[in-house]
This record gives sequence, C-alpha cells and structure tokens, in this order.
Amino acid sequence: MLRHLTRNGRRAVAALTVTTLSVALPIAALPLHAASPTTQTPVMGPSLLSAAQLAAWYHHNHSGAANLPALHNDVQALAQIFIDEGRAYNVRGDIAFTQSMLETGWLSFPSNGQIPATFNNYAGLFAFNNRAHGTTCAAETAPSRCFATPTIGVQYQIQLLRGYADPASVNMPMLIRPPSGRIGIAPYWERFGGQQSPLVWASAPNYGAYILGMYAGALSYNGFNMSCLPFYTGGSGRTSGTGYWVIGSNGAAYAYGTAPNYGNVANLHLRGPIVSAESTPDHHGYWMLGYDGGVFSFGSARFKGSLGGVALWAPVNDFAAMPDGQGYWLAAYDGGVFTFGSARFFGSLGGQHLKTKVVGIESTRSAQGYWLLEQNGTVHTFGDAHLYGTPPSTRPMIELKRTVSGRGYYTLRDDGTVYAFGDAHLYGNAAGCGMGAASHMLVTPSGAGYWILMQSGAVLSFGDARPLGMPSLTTSGISGFALQN
Repeated sequence: MLRHLTRNGRRAVAALTVTTLSVALPIAALPLHAASPTTQTPVMGPSLLSAAQLAAWYHHNHSGAANLPALHNDVQALAQIFIDEGRAYNVRGDIAFTQSMLETGWLSFPSNGQIPATFNNYAGLFAFNNRAHGTTCAAETAPSRCFATPTIGVQYQIQLLRGYADPASVNMPMLIRPPSGRIGIAPYWERFGGQQSPLVWASAPNYGAYILGMYAGALSYNGFNMSCLPFYTGGSGRTSGTGYWVIGSNGAAYAYGTAPNYGNVANLHLRGPIVSAESTPDHHGYWMLGYDGGVFSFGSARFKGSLGGVALWAPVNDFAAMPDGQGYWLAAYDGGVFTFGSARFFGSLGGQHLKTKVVGIESTRSAQGYWLLEQNGTVHTFGDAHLYGTPPSTRPMIELKRTVSGRGYYTLRDDGTVYAFGDAHLYGNAAGCGMGAASHMLVTPSGAGYWILMQSGAVLSFGDARPLGMPSLTTSGISGFALQN
C-alpha cells in the first residue's frame, strides 16, 4: 500500500518511521565550513585574455611606446611570455601582466625608481627600501634586481605568485619563493597588500584590489561579459541580495555574505547524496533534501517529516517550502509529490508515463499550487499555478524558479541558458561563459536579477544580483542553492 501511495504521489503520512538520516540535527555537533572571501579572484588558473588582447588594452591606455629594449619595445611579445609562463605554473598570467603595468608605470620604468628597463624586472622584485638607484646589472649586489632575459624576469614574478598562492609549492623546484611563513597564505588577489598579516607583496592595503580594477578594465575593453566572471565585483547596479548558501552533494554547507552557517551533514554517512536545499522564509535556516527522501533541518527550519526509510519507486530530487515554513513538498523523478506539515496536495504525475523525468517543483506565491518541470521542458501546473510558457526541449532542463510576484517563472537549462516566462525578465545566460554545466539558480530579492550556480561551484551574477562569493574548491559536487536574503 505504501508503494502505491508513493507511486501516485499522494499525501505522505507525517508519522512515518524514519531512519537516523532524517532528523533535525544539533548544530553544535557539526563542524562548520568557513566561507571564502566575499570576493575572490584566484591567483592560480587559466588566463582569460590573450597576449594580443592584453597588448591592445595596453595601447588603448598608454599612448607612448613601451620601454622594452630586450624585446624591441614589443608589448605583445612580453604579454605572450606572461601567458606562457603563467600556463606553465598554473598562474593567471593575464592578471600578472596587469600587475606589471602598476609596478612599471605602464612599462615606462620611471627614472626615479630603482628598476631600469634593462633589468627585465617587471614586478619591482628585490627593490627594497634604501637600495641604490641608477645602477647597472654588473654593479648589482645580491639579491640582484637584474634578470638576464625577459623570460627569466617573468618566471621570477610568476613563481613568486605561485608561492604566495599555493602551500604545495614548498615542494616544487622554484627560482624564488616567499619567506617560509608566507607560502600559500594568499590564494586570492584580494589578499595581496597591507591588509594581509603578514603582508603580501606590497604595504598598500588596496594593492590587490587596484590590480583587479585595472584587470576589469582590460576585460571590459576586450568585450568580456562581466557577468561571466564570478569574482567580478564591479557594477553599481549589483545591489540585491545579502547572503546565500551553496550546498555540496556530501552535505557540506558554504555560507556567503551575511548568511550564517547553521550546520551541515558532511560528517554523516548518508545513504545517498544531498540533491536539493531550500531556505526558510525568515532567512534564519535551511533544509537539505537527501536522494532517498531524508530531510535535514538547520537553524529555524522545522522538521515536518520525510521519506527516509520508505521504499520509493523513484528517488526524490527537489524540495519546495511553504511561505510560513510550516510545511513542504518533495518531488520525485517519476512525478510523485509528497506533502508534509501544512503543505496541501494538489496533484502529481505519479503513475503517468512521462517522456522524461521530473527535475523540479516550485510553489506558487499563495502556496495553493505548484509547478512541476520535466527534463524536456514540459511545465505541469497544479492548484492555482498558471502556465506562462514552456522552453524548447533542445537540451535538458534542470530547474524552475518563480518570479517575486508569482506571475511568471524562469527555467534553467543544463548549459546555463535561462528562459523567462510571464513577468520574468531575461538578464543574461551562463551558456556562453565557458564555465561548464549549470546546477541551480536563485532569483534576487528585488526580482531584477538572478544568480546561476555552476556545477564547478562558481556563482555567476546577472541583473542586480550582488556577487557574494563561491566555494574556492569543491570536490564533492554541488547539489543545492538557498537564498538567505
């Protein structure tokens, strides 16, 4: 009888016996995952700009000829060395090139500085206070500020950046490395400068931020979509949203902005991965949904029951909460809908022969209905949910999110393409960003933007969505995205 009820998606009994997988968990017993910086621009990784693009940006901003005697004043040749050496050491050579524009006065090597152009030193390396000015390479004492070739000079800069960013670099053969107490302390450019203790590279507290501002200009000049950059914090219109949670499939919780971390299940032995997450209406908690129907509640989230321990015809894959937080719906791949707490049952697709699996459920604003989304783009309506349109079925759909007004919705495709229906407005797509597959999306509190969470853990901001951060390294996979406020 239970299997029949599950198959047809009827109201599940809240008094079902559940396993230890499906309980409200005490926060104090769980290790908390500290959030990464609210802005984070990795030192390591691939360059986004080519040597030709960097040179074009340089000439747009600097009318005079570069002072590069060893390269016949060829800026693109120098930029190519940065790209090549950056690739060799997994350091973002395009940002390192931008750093050199700051350090050398746009390759002019001012006469009042310690480093002349003949030194092939593009980062002020070893230019300590009180060292002599106007010397020659032959007159240099150790440590020499002069490098034999432009390539060697760039290698020193790139390797020093790798040393500051990567603790594992201590075991790499390097021409130069930071002092032992500073190896690996600055994986992000935002940590470069005097605000880091011990300081990194320069005493100016905004050193890293200033370099990133210059780099953003290079990207903009070359036509990059700034929304494709998860670390880009510019744009005066990006003001909506103060916090969100990214949930890993192993149950880890990563909190960003003002969102506190209320706990996680990363240290538990789960029967299956976490597949979805939802925040509470009061913004002080969240639920996680397990593959087997287990529900975990944190903060102010109230546990109203689960399917843990129940034999299901198909795994559950999405979660929708009541506006008052006193109930929720679970949806299964076969279209079955399960209600808990005060959530009402308005119908399901259980028992029907669907062409594709159901991948999402979203409640209407009144909580008197819901939408179900099939992977092929078909949108099914129940209760007071209205059909505003369906996306094309050229690729798999993965999520449906309603607008703030409730008079429209977005659907998200697996490649990051967004479709807008009803009063939903399109603010951009992640499909052309080269960031891989998409995972989830959230609409901003104002309704004038959205975030798209990629499977890599990158969070892309569109419209007025404020960039708040993302996991710096995700090995377990991404399964949930919940808005705090």
